[in-house]
Amino acid sequence: MKKTSFRLLSLALVSSLVLAGCSNGNNAQPKNENASQSGGEASASKDTSTGGKAIELNYWVPFSGSDGEYMEAMVKKFNESQSEIKVNFMNNNWDNYYPKLVASLAAKSAPDVAVTHVSHLAELIPTGMVEPLDELAKEAGLDWSAYGENQQNSVIRDGQHVAVPLDTHAVVMYYNKKYLKDAGLLNDDGTIKMEPGAEGFTQMLKTLKGTLPSDVSPLIIGSNNIFTFWIWYALVAQQGGTYINDGKATINTPEGQKAMALIKSWIDDGLALPDIGDNSYDIFKTSKAAVTFTGVWATGNFESEASLDFAAVPFPQLFSQPAAWGDSHTIFVPKQDNHDKELAAVKFAKWLTDNGAMWAKAGHVPSEPSVLESADYKAMPYRSGYAGVMKDVKYMPDTPKLGSVNDAVLESLVEINFGSKSVEDGLKDAQAKAEKLLSK
Repeated sequence: MKKTSFRLLSLALVSSLVLAGCSNGNNAQPKNENASQSGGEASASKDTSTGGKAIELNYWVPFSGSDGEYMEAMVKKFNESQSEIKVNFMNNNWDNYYPKLVASLAAKSAPDVAVTHVSHLAELIPTGMVEPLDELAKEAGLDWSAYGENQQNSVIRDGQHVAVPLDTHAVVMYYNKKYLKDAGLLNDDGTIKMEPGAEGFTQMLKTLKGTLPSDVSPLIIGSNNIFTFWIWYALVAQQGGTYINDGKATINTPEGQKAMALIKSWIDDGLALPDIGDNSYDIFKTSKAAVTFTGVWATGNFESEASLDFAAVPFPQLFSQPAAWGDSHTIFVPKQDNHDKELAAVKFAKWLTDNGAMWAKAGHVPSEPSVLESADYKAMPYRSGYAGVMKDVKYMPDTPKLGSVNDAVLESLVEINFGSKSVEDGLKDAQAKAEKLLSK
């Protein structure tokens, strides 16, 4: 087993995923190293007259792997579907996307329309360059009630919608149907047969352990990366607990301790493998684990393996209320003195969400419930199985310091997993680090 110092060094490589979620659409795909380094300068014109020509929009996204490919295909189809608006697709490297985007807003050289996660809105809004959308939405025929209530509420700031929700991406549960069937843990309809709560779930893992081959783990999670944080966060929320409340850290709490003690018990009892990083995807994909908690963006990766007979469902409710970690890609409009472009941007955003079944191919849950009922969406395997998670997602606290706090807490949670700190001491350290960061 690696020494803790090396493990914590590896955190620097994975903690950049804290707010990314599904920025890497396919875990096996490289990041986009050929991203456009140009941007909104071409759209800085103040002339509101189109002269009969198509309105051109520069559109920034941070997608890599299959996410980038699906979004590029959507832009191409949008451009072909009408002649009023032409969107120029500009994919950017995830690693520096938000610093670049914030800088472009501050310099008033931003793109005409761009993607942001809900969790990053708190970084963008202080620039004063995020356009409120309610009046533009009326002109564009965008009806906010068409979106999931949870997703719509996530983009409201000071009583105004500041972005259009595109999707929900969350941590859900995947399971190997063969292994669970062999253990007598599947109902006739293919759903999991287990008693409710944390005790029922843990007993299911113990039953699996007694029937699985010796080289197959009952559960696989990223025990030394961000997935530990996301799972812990969900389990705290399921107890009605908080993470940051009114700007104050609420980490070392009874709810936080109970959630982390449960995760640690799975590792200590041999129900989940220790010291697992990004290869948790491949461990499940190659049938070396029966159950995994991971993001919806893994669906495309898993379904590419013909030998894997799996199902996907929302993150299980192990405590008093349903909750899952999740985030949403949204479309926002940087402010500019060009009403026609701002309106065109909202029309484009509406088209993207109305055609969310195309985006669902990447594994994400579309933001419009009507899309979930469409024939195109229902025809795709697996997606409908976890679509209900969009109601369960508990969005992260709205603070520009979220990234640094998450990184600090993740470090402590991994130390607990590795046994270098107790649950109590690890959460105490996490609380102290978070308080220091939030007080600056």
